Amino acid sequence: MRKDDVRDFPQELAETIIDGSKHGISDELMIKGMVSIGNLLGRFVKPDSPEEAIMKEMWEVATDEEKNMMASLVLRIGKNRLKN
Repeated sequence: MRKDDVRDFPQELAETIIDGSKHGISDELMIKGMVSIGNLLGRFVKPDSPEEAIMKEMWEVATDEEKNMMASLVLRIGKNRLKN
């Protein structure tokens, strides 16, 4: 995703959820994948904005349970976009 397309993220997320569901991927597995990607990005990606920096810091201090909660919220955002 290009940086100027950040506003399209919820729609892209919704489309990815649809694709995953079509292939039998459960919400639980999607959340697990999001946490894994978050951990990877947290290690190797440098924040480009103050908002990204605070998100990275939040991720770094979050417990596993909190990371799962954040991923669950992202999944919910995508599912809500499907309803609109």
